Amino acid sequence: MKKLSIIFVLMVVFALALSACATPTAAPTQAPVTQETAGGDAPVIAQPKGEILIGNLQDESGGMKALSSALTYAATMKIEEVNAAGGINGRTLKLVTYDTRSDVNEAINALRRMVEQDKVPVVLGPPIANIGIAVAPIAEELKVPIVGLFMDDKCTIQENGEPWTYMFLAQDSATYQGLTMAAYAIQELGVKKVAILYNSSNSYSVGLATPFEEAILKSGGEIVAKETYTGTDKDFRAQLTKIKSANPDVIYFPSYPVEIPLIYTQAYELGIKVPMLGSNSVPPTGLAPSTDPAATTNTFYPYGINPSDPVLVDWAAAYKAKFNSPALAQSFSGADAFGIILQAIEACGDDITSVCITEKLNTMESYKGFQGTVKLSPDTHQPIGLPLAIMTIKDGAPEFVTWYTPEGPAK
Repeated sequence: MKKLSIIFVLMVVFALALSACATPTAAPTQAPVTQETAGGDAPVIAQPKGEILIGNLQDESGGMKALSSALTYAATMKIEEVNAAGGINGRTLKLVTYDTRSDVNEAINALRRMVEQDKVPVVLGPPIANIGIAVAPIAEELKVPIVGLFMDDKCTIQENGEPWTYMFLAQDSATYQGLTMAAYAIQELGVKKVAILYNSSNSYSVGLATPFEEAILKSGGEIVAKETYTGTDKDFRAQLTKIKSANPDVIYFPSYPVEIPLIYTQAYELGIKVPMLGSNSVPPTGLAPSTDPAATTNTFYPYGINPSDPVLVDWAAAYKAKFNSPALAQSFSGADAFGIILQAIEACGDDITSVCITEKLNTMESYKGFQGTVKLSPDTHQPIGLPLAIMTIKDGAPEFVTWYTPEGPAK
């Protein structure tokens, strides 16, 4: 018995010696880490401590810089506001921005870098449909959610009709906006003969023109002219001349900011006087300074917000004072997109992972922002029934007309 006791004591001493010689467990770091999913087959980006990194995939130097900068500026204001109030659950936020240069391949590479190298668990996406379409399958592969303003349905909905798991739209889709503008043209302007001028190489423009045309035809209207251009075109006189000869009641031209003032000006120079229906890319100050205000006296376009709302006016003033740039429609919807991200992060508590953030986005009941109460459909990952503000331009300045939906005036 005594011999057994001695052996037991020796075993305990030996075990303690081994324990003392073992490598100590490293203290948790504040850097983001990569974990494995429950299935062990896909990475999970986690940020257990320290700053919360949020990716920002924008066109900082390309042709869409104006719209992308609106999102970056809005996110910057949100971050400063949240950090000044103590952060989220005591943790500050940091924006990790990559420049897509308006290039699809550059955008894909940038998304991979910010996820695989910087370990961001969520990304603020661009207001560019072509890039949204390109990064959707990459987000699926990386399993990191992207919330953005990419309006084309293909950015959030797969070919099989199912939503992309990790893509979320924070403003009305191109389909919704196209249908809304068609409803306004039919019900309020009483048009029958319609002309369409759009960029056939751009998903945003095509995504707006297609549902608009379908709605006009369904109502018994007629498409008397349908002209296209590409993103590099600067002269639209040939297309506009053909449109003028077709004698339409209205012209719909869903375009980006670069083309908008050129089309307005050239249509005016050609003596076209019918109403011009634009997209939500019309700047809030009207158009470029060189555009004659008389060229925009008969125009209508959709916005997700009413710029004359007092709350929005105050925020826009602070925005302009900080960035020396007027707040665009995308500034407000971009702020909502970023706010949706922050709401999901806050709901995750200490579990700041790509998995948790995606889950919270998928189950989000609503978000109250500049555009109103945003509710995302689980079937499309797009907002449900947000009314659009129909705007016009008077003396070179925007003016609110009414709220509208694809069904008609908003109630």
